[in-house]
Amino acid sequence: MPYRLLSLLPDTASPAQILAQEQHWLRDCARDGQPRAHLWQAPQCLIVTRKDTRLPRYAAACEQLAAEGWPVHVRDSGGTAVPHGAGILNLSLLLPRTTTDLAHYYRLLGAPLLALLGEYGLEGNYDFVPGSFCDGQYNLVIGGRKITGTAQRWLAPGQDHGGAVLAQAMLLVAGDVDEGTRMASRFYALAGAELRFAPGTSTTLARCIEWQGSDAELVDCAQSRLKVLLTRDQTPSL
Repeated sequence: MPYRLLSLLPDTASPAQILAQEQHWLRDCARDGQPRAHLWQAPQCLIVTRKDTRLPRYAAACEQLAAEGWPVHVRDSGGTAVPHGAGILNLSLLLPRTTTDLAHYYRLLGAPLLALLGEYGLEGNYDFVPGSFCDGQYNLVIGGRKITGTAQRWLAPGQDHGGAVLAQAMLLVAGDVDEGTRMASRFYALAGAELRFAPGTSTTLARCIEWQGSDAELVDCAQSRLKVLLTRDQTPSL
């Protein structure tokens, strides 16, 4: 059984609406045990964590960044602030909770992304990239630079369901990733935190393959191939 590919939300849907819809889908997954996948994009913005909303100057930072064209939205999974925009493709897997091993779900999330990179002749691996935004052991890395960031959110078992896991990845397909890194650092500077990120720690698929076409064309190609990889007639190893 392949992943059930969820329908794209309307182009007018905000990042907040997309993230809220995924929480509904997560509860559906917990109840019926069927794995789902959601591919989506967001307009230029920063998406931060619930923990970030407790920073001393959070509200002022949001006001300033919105004025600069980088509105701030909040997600329920962990990590740090991350940039989003036209060159970034997001993959969310909604998975029934079958183990307490975080690595298991990160490997499920990474599998189609590694396969996609392989189709472009790239060999990715999991690793930390110190200085990158939302750094973690299950970044996907090309040549020492981060090309995918990952995070998870768990729904604990309830009386009518066995729990579920939302595993999220952002694939840096194209665009100015150093500008996004700078804006993630700027959020923390404005919000009153010491956390900062280093330029040059992330890369994009376009940069890795020396892409000569438009950013939108490469994003469309990557999304089309991921749809095929996610819906192949094979059962995810849950």
